[in-house]
Amino acid sequence: MKIDCIFAENLFTFHYAKEKNNEYERLMDIWTDVSYLHAYAKRNKVKNIYGFIDDILKCAEKIQDFLDNISQNKEPFGSYFEPLQQSENDNKVLALQKGKIRKNQLRLYAVKIDANCFVITGGAIKMSQKMEDHPDTANELEKLKKARIYLNQNGVFDEDSFFELLNEEYD
Repeated sequence: MKIDCIFAENLFTFHYAKEKNNEYERLMDIWTDVSYLHAYAKRNKVKNIYGFIDDILKCAEKIQDFLDNISQNKEPFGSYFEPLQQSENDNKVLALQKGKIRKNQLRLYAVKIDANCFVITGGAIKMSQKMEDHPDTANELEKLKKARIYLNQNGVFDEDSFFELLNEEYD
């Protein structure tokens, strides 16, 4: 497991050993791949497959634009990420977060390191109300928990300790 930087010193993403790309790149690739989305829609018994594909393509573009704007305007990434559950207090270190834009079926999941520092662990197309109710989001919940454990085991408890871990990874 490795951590890559996406936007300056505020938004990072995990790069899992078995994957060619980091999670952010992998998700943007599949969320803009029409053949992947077509197969996904069929697997999930979506009635209007072409409408679904069009919606997901637009949702992926909105997320990319939204994150680019946050970065360019030097706004906090906390305007995109919010606690996954109410028990994940907004001030809690290593809180589990979801990235959410209004009327968007796509979710990026991240661990909050500090007020404006997040590490994306994965993402999914939201197909159910609760994460546990769909295999894709249930898997993402497990990845979130494993990422938090990884960060804890590597001594991450704030932004400084996170950057120490990054420095160790790249030494």
